[in-house]
Amino acid sequence: MNSRNVFRALTVAFRFSGTKLNRPQWNSSRNCHSIGKNPSGQTSGQQLSYVQRMKMLQNLREKTGMTEEVIKNGKCLVYYKGDPLLTEDFNIAWMDFTDLGVDPKLFLEHALLLGMTDAGQFQFAVQIVGFGKELKHAVLKKSQGNFTDFRLGLMMMPTPESALASKAKAIFNWHRRNTHCAKCGGPSARNSTASCRTCSKCEEVWYPSLSPVGIVLVADSLKTKLLLVRQGRHPKGMYSCIAGYVDSGETLEEGIRREVAEEVGLTVLSVDYKASQHWSFPTSNLMIGCHAIVSGNEPLDVDTSELEDARWFSVDEVRRSLISIKANPLETMTSAQEGTNNFFVPPRGTLAHSLIDSWLSS
Repeated sequence: MNSRNVFRALTVAFRFSGTKLNRPQWNSSRNCHSIGKNPSGQTSGQQLSYVQRMKMLQNLREKTGMTEEVIKNGKCLVYYKGDPLLTEDFNIAWMDFTDLGVDPKLFLEHALLLGMTDAGQFQFAVQIVGFGKELKHAVLKKSQGNFTDFRLGLMMMPTPESALASKAKAIFNWHRRNTHCAKCGGPSARNSTASCRTCSKCEEVWYPSLSPVGIVLVADSLKTKLLLVRQGRHPKGMYSCIAGYVDSGETLEEGIRREVAEEVGLTVLSVDYKASQHWSFPTSNLMIGCHAIVSGNEPLDVDTSELEDARWFSVDEVRRSLISIKANPLETMTSAQEGTNNFFVPPRGTLAHSLIDSWLSS
């Protein structure tokens, strides 16, 4: 199977069954910290500290708003119908704003402020579906990238870039779903950086929210085997970690104990926090990753309304799969699609992958 057919097969496997600008915040002549010179007097090319970058981004979001000068010097993560523009090796195919050839004011109606590079260049994400297919074709020609299935891209991208792509997707989705005020029902408008919305009637300000999700890698007390599960929406052959929303009033540990009991019928003896990750499926979630221990002597009682399968894997089985998915993720996943491999762990870009990797490395 050639690389193009591999990509098409994986895209199918990973598939799951614009608000107006608040115009008063736009002012093309307003003075603002430009890319060329920041508040500390540094010029582009010099490295900014984390604190300097955060202060500059805060200033744009809360005080000055976006300006034409800032936009024209920025670089963009481009989306078309929700799919990001990525290179062949699943890195972001960044484009300079000037290469898009669109009006800055129109750009702001479809874009959001994403971040800033160490060198002081602002990063944006922009949905171009509203600009017509001509722009899509121009972008593909100039960038040498491709619009990639979002879920597949998120799992294959390097972690820092997948975090940016996930953040952008979640904020775009939040604005699309929250066009009216939840307090009075009046229409709301986004600010120029897309960091919030303000009601036109009661002036209530609303910010994007996220939901906490516990995700846990379960091991037996002797640490000889790992419990992995699969859902029907997972790619064929992929087994991952148990995950579920933390209910209102629960601690993280309580939520994880409940999810493990509900989904596989096991009693969790201990829970240790390891890492977190933003994940924009199905909405905006904060994935909170843990390792947990169970006795390993209880029989599995799988909730088949939630899971397609759950099983214990030996440490060696999981280690071999991790080595394979690290070395050649596309080949590993394609072999599962073709039926020559019936088990693989999630690829890089997922918290489940990190939880498995850190457990095996400990």
